Amino acid sequence: MNRIASPRPDQQAAVADAQTGTGVQPPRWRRWMMPFGIVAVALIAVATWWVSASVNGDARTVPIATLDTPDFHSLLVDPANPDRILFGSHAGIQESTDGGFTWADGTLRDTDAMQLTVSPNAPETIYVTGHDVFQISHDGGQTWQPQVHDLPGTDIHGFAQDPGDPRRLYASVVGKGTVTSGDGGATWQSLPDQPPGSGVLAAGLGVLYSGSGPDLMASDDGGRTWQTRSILSSGQVISLAVSSSEPQTIYAGTPNGIARSTDAGATWTPLGPDGVPVLAVAVSPTDSAQVLIVSNEGAVYRTDDGGETWRS
Repeated sequence: MNRIASPRPDQQAAVADAQTGTGVQPPRWRRWMMPFGIVAVALIAVATWWVSASVNGDARTVPIATLDTPDFHSLLVDPANPDRILFGSHAGIQESTDGGFTWADGTLRDTDAMQLTVSPNAPETIYVTGHDVFQISHDGGQTWQPQVHDLPGTDIHGFAQDPGDPRRLYASVVGKGTVTSGDGGATWQSLPDQPPGSGVLAAGLGVLYSGSGPDLMASDDGGRTWQTRSILSSGQVISLAVSSSEPQTIYAGTPNGIARSTDAGATWTPLGPDGVPVLAVAVSPTDSAQVLIVSNEGAVYRTDDGGETWRS
């Protein structure tokens, strides 16, 4: 079991000048503090709760936890229990059962878990993909088995599941392009029109999204054709998450915090935390305003009001 380190002093103050994007002023940060201890079996972390704001120009926010892993890739909120969150890295899966405040080793270790995917319509079925990894769990992540498939390769950097059809999957395979499956991952076909970019994929109802630099690409026909939906002023699209409860709401991780769209990616509002590169983002399947992110240093941030304030 890994012990999660307390936030380092250099992580406790992410200070950045206020910036504007897409003509919208980022949220102001209000700061207050309430001591609160969190204790779990064999895992002890002490946290201080903050709601962050800009006070006299001093913008800062503090993470709720810091993950002790060599890299930071994916987050997943359990549709059956929003307090249960899975985090994936090259070291495997870590799990939180208290909304992201404390973490322990999950059931899949020493396995590259770059992408974690679940459908709210089939919460017991979870997919994990990564470098030469394609595994599936049929019991909510308690046990895992290799997925039988005919993929052209298993170095999978992007993975998405259609929320309206849990058996419809999309995978970005290094050197092979983006492919799709209609039978839960057993057989795959190449998309006729390949999306450009880094392989960042996310799926909403009837639409597939892909990140290409600062561009958000979208396909309304199952990946057969692609169009540029918008350009994010905050920089490269590093990660994406679509709300299953409000499919028009999308969160994008960027080099400067996250941005939110409430019109299927046409326009964006920057939310912060300012100056924090966001490598992974997840949104609660039951509440589109509850979002968790992980930074490039493993800092976990959480907002319960769509980015207006951040808990820690």
